[in-house]
Amino acid sequence: MIKVLFLDIDGVLNTDRQHWHCQMNGITPVDEFGYEFDHKAVVNLATILEETDAEIVISSSWKFLGLQTLQKMWKDRNLPGTILDITPDGKSKGSEIDEWLMEREAQVIRYAIIDDENDMLTKQQKHFVQTNSQFGITCKDAERVITIIR
Repeated sequence: MIKVLFLDIDGVLNTDRQHWHCQMNGITPVDEFGYEFDHKAVVNLATILEETDAEIVISSSWKFLGLQTLQKMWKDRNLPGTILDITPDGKSKGSEIDEWLMEREAQVIRYAIIDDENDMLTKQQKHFVQTNSQFGITCKDAERVITIIR
């Protein structure tokens, strides 16, 4: 039995604040994936994962890179947690997450979704935390996600 965090990247870890900071300070991208993710958002992600023991399923458009590439990026950047999987392609993130969950319903005991855009299904709203793309995962967002997954 597993706990799952469906994770978007842009607007959640890859924030407007971080892009502005890098551009204003002449910071260049750190690797082939671009600028490093927002440190505060990454710290808040780490808190979620430490408190819940959840595994990550990427629901972001970044999934086009493929699971192995994302796992390599995670390792190379020393990001918290483990990427278990990516969601399948579908009409909306909500439908993609629903399909992923239906295929594994016997394995998943709890889940949360964190994204800066809300195109989740009605039945997913109680599992959903929406971030502000300017700041990504805040302490308050982390607390809400932890409450959902616990």
